[in-house]
Amino acid sequence: MISFISAYDIILSILALGIIFIIVRNKQQAYEYKYGYFSILTKITFIRIGAGLFFTYIYLGYYGDGDTVYYYSGAGTIVNMAKKDLFAFFQLLAGERTPELRSLFDWSTGYPTYFKDANAWAVCRFTVPFYILGFGSYWASTIIMNAVMVIPMWRFYTVLVRMYPQQKKLMAIALFYMPSLVFWSSGILKDVWCYVALLQLYLSVYQIFIRKKFIWKSILLYIFWAYILISIRPFMFYTAFVTTLLWIGFRWVQTIESGIVKTMAFPVIMMIMGVTITIAISQLGGVAEGKYATVDSMLEHAVIIQKDLTRTEAYGENTFNIGEFDASVSSMLSKAPQAVLAGMFRPFLWEARSILMIFSGLESAFLMSLFLYLLFRTGFVGFFTLLQKDPFLISCIAFAVMFGFFVGLTTANFGALVRYKIALIPFFTIVLFRIYGLIKTE
Repeated sequence: MISFISAYDIILSILALGIIFIIVRNKQQAYEYKYGYFSILTKITFIRIGAGLFFTYIYLGYYGDGDTVYYYSGAGTIVNMAKKDLFAFFQLLAGERTPELRSLFDWSTGYPTYFKDANAWAVCRFTVPFYILGFGSYWASTIIMNAVMVIPMWRFYTVLVRMYPQQKKLMAIALFYMPSLVFWSSGILKDVWCYVALLQLYLSVYQIFIRKKFIWKSILLYIFWAYILISIRPFMFYTAFVTTLLWIGFRWVQTIESGIVKTMAFPVIMMIMGVTITIAISQLGGVAEGKYATVDSMLEHAVIIQKDLTRTEAYGENTFNIGEFDASVSSMLSKAPQAVLAGMFRPFLWEARSILMIFSGLESAFLMSLFLYLLFRTGFVGFFTLLQKDPFLISCIAFAVMFGFFVGLTTANFGALVRYKIALIPFFTIVLFRIYGLIKTE
């Protein structure tokens, strides 16, 4: 079990904070004059680090346990394996989970909790570099992880600034200041890896297909972060894959001058997307561990998850129910309104059962209020007319709705919901802030 805090943790944490401050501050000062938005780099880095330390305090000091503890302990067992069998260490890092490897763990290495769960074990594997850099201190590793993870977030932010220079402050809020997003993506959990991977996939698509710079570097980064996302939450990768294809497809359609050709091109794009997605799911099934290998297996898995999470004896009053459904597309689509509403806007304030959930409820209330305000100002048709002018916004709203649908469908307790939905918050918020900016300038 990880101890709460020791003198060793304090010393390593102070050293890590000092080194990070010097590096980030120098970077900010080097570019602040040329790029005004660099003035917030140090601030947002230490906001994330502070959130990570608060997260650590909550889980180690208050709960004393939780997924984060098992992920970090699992990373420790892999590092300890390097002292016993270096070849086995590299096999574990590569994702192998054979019975022979499992038998090598003993009292000297520790026994991993999540070895049988490929998706959870992936988090342990990916945490190993931060475990090493933090010299085995959970606190120091959390600090270093947040400093490193802010890099892809910052690069994605620079893309938003390039696209919407007049709204750089609002875009910073969308990425760096939404409370539940900051909190849940700053701890050693699946969520931080998924959120950063998602942003990097979008960033790579932008560099490859739109800016057309750093293409080979962006391709390698796409492959690396796609592997991470598929290893942890495959359905999030499939959603991002679909919505980035939409971004590319609609941007290409915009370059066509003929209205007739544009109309004809749309169904062709949809057909190409359908074929591409089907091939991708079947080819990536091995990495995604079988249950995500086909559409049918994903539907069946969704039903199993939903039924498991609605067990009141396991989750008490911290649950919600959108109604029963079976493993058919028509049955699941019949729950689309309830699922999307839950995935995007719940928990409502009156459903909050803890301080952390109250913050999530306030955040949801803000997003719903802003969304309804914009619909009132523009009208339903006007809202989507503004969206269709910008392929990136189409992609963002598509991701928010699709991911919200999946999360609302397969998550029946608020504790899991507030963590899963953080991936859609920045994309939905970007859309709302952009539309708000457009109607203000009219």
